[in-house]
Amino acid sequence: MVEASGVNIQRVFLFTFLFGSALAGLGGLMGGAFLSLYPSADAEILTFSLAVVIIGGRGSLVGVAVGSLLVGLLNTLGQVMFPELAYFVIFGPMAILLAFRPLGLFGRAT
Repeated sequence: MVEASGVNIQRVFLFTFLFGSALAGLGGLMGGAFLSLYPSADAEILTFSLAVVIIGGRGSLVGVAVGSLLVGLLNTLGQVMFPELAYFVIFGPMAILLAFRPLGLFGRAT
């Protein structure tokens, strides 16, 4: 419909991709400055992002926001209270949540 109206949709796709890439680069630049990256940081970040998506639920932006807050709070609590069980404090409640709500807190069936 947009292309039939005379808008060059390929150019819109190009600028959207360029804008998203620029935002991702800016996020990496800003995040790398205060996250103190090290050789195995990618595995730790991927583990946290997996927990966020599973807890929040697939297909829900509100679920991801709530999931990231819960994972951050559980991670901080686990590191302060039980340093040797820090990962279990995240993945234990995640496993319990999946037993009762397999789609996550705000997940939708597709």
